[in-house]
Amino acid sequence: MDAPHQNSKNISFCSRGCSRRQFMMASAGMIAVANLPIYGKSVVDQGPLSELQIKSKIKVGKIYVGIPTPGWPMHKVDLQAEVNRYEQEISKLNEKLADIEFVEGGLVTNESDLAKAKEKFKDVTGILVLHLTLGTGGLVSGLFDLNKPVMIFTMPYCGHEWHIVPSWQREGKPVDILPSSQLADIAETVKPFRAIQRLRETRILHVNYGEADPAYCLSIKEKFGTDIITVKLPELQKAYEEADEKEVIEDAEKWLKEAENIVEPTKEDVMKASRMYIAMKNLMRNANAQALTMNCLGMGLIDKDMGYPCLGFVRLNNSLLAGVCEADLKSTMTQLLFTYLVGRTGFVTDPMFDFSNNTIIHAHCVAATQMKGPGTEPSPYIIRTHMEDNRSVSLQVKMPVGEKVTMARLIGTDKLLYSLGDAIDSPLEERGCRSKLTVKVENIDNFLYNWSCGLHRVIFYGDHTRDVERYCRLTRIKILREGIDNLHQVEGLEWNPNVHA
Repeated sequence: MDAPHQNSKNISFCSRGCSRRQFMMASAGMIAVANLPIYGKSVVDQGPLSELQIKSKIKVGKIYVGIPTPGWPMHKVDLQAEVNRYEQEISKLNEKLADIEFVEGGLVTNESDLAKAKEKFKDVTGILVLHLTLGTGGLVSGLFDLNKPVMIFTMPYCGHEWHIVPSWQREGKPVDILPSSQLADIAETVKPFRAIQRLRETRILHVNYGEADPAYCLSIKEKFGTDIITVKLPELQKAYEEADEKEVIEDAEKWLKEAENIVEPTKEDVMKASRMYIAMKNLMRNANAQALTMNCLGMGLIDKDMGYPCLGFVRLNNSLLAGVCEADLKSTMTQLLFTYLVGRTGFVTDPMFDFSNNTIIHAHCVAATQMKGPGTEPSPYIIRTHMEDNRSVSLQVKMPVGEKVTMARLIGTDKLLYSLGDAIDSPLEERGCRSKLTVKVENIDNFLYNWSCGLHRVIFYGDHTRDVERYCRLTRIKILREGIDNLHQVEGLEWNPNVHA
C-alpha cells in the first residue's frame, strides 16, 4: 500500500510531520503507546460495534404463481418440479439471505390458494412472487389489497406478466419486477424489503444545542418509521467524562499504528478524539441507536476541552452504522437508506465544480477508510487536524479511484436527488477539507445551474441505479436526476440562497 504523502505535492511531511514511531515515542507524558498490544491491519474492530447493529430477521412472504396448462412456456408445466428447482437454488443463497425469514405461502394456482397465502402475509415486510407461467396476473394483483410491497422474480420463457407491471405502477401499486435468467438474482429482489424494515427499526441521535425540527422528525417517522432523538450538550459532556480509559487508549492505539503519518495533532489530541468516539458509542448503546449526527463545530467542543467526533464517525461508517457531520439529518437519512439497501457507507461532502475537466470535487473532513464495506482493504490515511479551524483530529484519506460512484440526497420524504459519475482522483491538496474525491460527470453545466437543496451530497461507491429505482418505486419516492432533469420545474425543492448543509 503506497503511503499517500509520498505522492503529495502540497504537504511537506519532513518539515511539518513526523513518523508514527517518532510521534508515539515523543508522547512520554501520556501512557506509553509502545507498550500497548499490536493490532491487525484492519482499521475497524467490528466486535465493539456489532452490538449496535440491528439483528432482527426480515419477514418476507414468498409464493410461487403458476397454472398447470398455461400454454406458455409450454402446454403443460410440472409446477412442483419447478418449485423444487427454485428451492434448490435458493438454498444456495443462505449467506446473502441470512437476515431473511421467508414466510411460505406455497404454490398458488387459484384464488383459494391465494387466500390461504394472504392470511400468512399480514405481518411481513414485503412479498416475493416467483413467477412460473402465463395466466397469473390476476393472482399477483390479488396481493395488492394487503398494501405490502411486492417484488416479482421472473425468468425468460415463464410468461408475459412483466408487461402488466408498468400499468400497475402507473396506478400507484407498490410492485416491481426483476427479470433474469440467473436464479441467484433472487437475492437481489429482497434488497428493498431489507431497507424498508431496517429504516423502521433505526434510531438516529441528533446531537445539538436544541431540538431537531419537530415537523421533519414527524414526517420521517410517518414515512420511514425512523426515530430521531435529540441529545443535548450536557448529556454528551457527561458521556465524554465517563468514557472508559482503557477503551480510549485502545482506540487511539489503533489509529496511531495504522496511520501513514501524523502531521499537526498531538497524542493528547488523538486521545480526546478517541474519547469522543467512546462517548458516542455509549450514547448510541444506551439509546439503541444506529446513527449519530452532531453539530460538530457549532457546540464549541474544543473550547470545552473535548475532541471532535471525526474519528468516531469513521469507525461508525466503516461498520455500516452512520456517523454524519453538522447535525445533517437529510444526509444521515440518505446514508442509512443506501447502507441498508446496498451495503455501502457514504461520504458526506461539500462539492466544488471544475469546468476545465468536467468534474465535481467532493471534500469533507470525514471519510470512511472502508467505503466499499467491512472486510475490504482499508484506504491509507494521514492523521490531521480539522481543516477549518486547524484543531482536534480528522483523517486525510486517500480514497479509491477508477470506479463508478453514486451521488444522492434524500429531500423530505418523497424526493431523491441522484446522479452517477466516475471517481478519477483523490487529491491531497492543502486547500479545502482534508479528504477529497474528484468525480467526472456528464452535463456538468446542468448540475451547477440546477443545484438546489443545500450544499451537501452523499457519495457511495458503485452504480446502484437499479436497486435505488426499485426501492423508490415501492416506497413512492420520486428520483430527480441531477445533471439531466430540469429541477427548476420541480415543486418542493429548497432554493434557499444562503449556504447551508
